[in-house]
Amino acid sequence: MQMRAQVAVVVVAVALATSGCATDAEPTDDATSKPPVTATPTPTLSPTPSPTVDVTVPPVRPEAMATPSADGAAAAASYFISLYAYIYATGDTSTWRQMSAATCAFCLDAAADAEAIAASGRRGGTPVEITSAEGIELKPGEWFTAGLRVIQPPTIEVDASGNETQTSDGGTYDFDFAMTWSGDWIVDSVGIEPVTGE
Repeated sequence: MQMRAQVAVVVVAVALATSGCATDAEPTDDATSKPPVTATPTPTLSPTPSPTVDVTVPPVRPEAMATPSADGAAAAASYFISLYAYIYATGDTSTWRQMSAATCAFCLDAAADAEAIAASGRRGGTPVEITSAEGIELKPGEWFTAGLRVIQPPTIEVDASGNETQTSDGGTYDFDFAMTWSGDWIVDSVGIEPVTGE
């Protein structure tokens, strides 16, 4: 209630000063007539956490994949790797297999492994971070390569009871793709090299 009274005094004083009205009241000492100023503490903001990727939702296909170009190859390779966590989380390898050539041992092994994990009642799927992607056109409109640098966090697998197990330490890797365009992207092979010193 006292604070409301002080605020009211300030409002009246400002109204009189701006209206130009004179009063017959004796002048008062400014030190005693002004209400005390109370500092309002600034609220401390907590850092906003990064959004968590839901690996059970399939990644969005980039528009650049529609073009048989170096940029399209880089986008297709990035999309393919972003599917990696999804297939391990869900066991749904349909899109992954559609993009995989019969010559791609990495592609077929990953699909079979993801399906086996899902069939056992377990699930995996740790989202990766692609830090760079570059495509190269070898034969116009047909043959391409793409290079990705990927950060893989420690891989966690969850069993049917909900118990978590770390299955790998993770790391940084360079992926080298050989790809073909035949109306859509096909991954012919994938080479993987760990990046040391990172």
